[in-house]
Amino acid sequence: MSSRDGDLVGTVPVWFIEAPPGVVYLFTFGFSVKARRWRADPWVRLTVPGTRCSVEGEAHLVDGAELDAVAPRVVERWSMQGAPSVEGLRRTVRDGMHVLVRVDAGSADAPRTS
Repeated sequence: MSSRDGDLVGTVPVWFIEAPPGVVYLFTFGFSVKARRWRADPWVRLTVPGTRCSVEGEAHLVDGAELDAVAPRVVERWSMQGAPSVEGLRRTVRDGMHVLVRVDAGSADAPRTS
């Protein structure tokens, strides 16, 4: 079963930052179930906490120049949660300890807002 099935709603907490309109970056452990699923199936539904407002999108793993561009914001947000410096973040992403994904809202097949 996946969270695509029916109206199943599950809660999977993840650290995030907002970016330009329609883009959210998610930061989590690279060995987590959600990170493994995003590698195999990038579909994701994001829901505003405490509401039923949601949007579907596609998760893209971030590295290289894109990681360099957003790394200072990630480090600022999670400096005590595994990203102590920009170089440290690069290392943890490179080594697979953490993943940073970009979700482009509305980019998934059949996007839905509720």
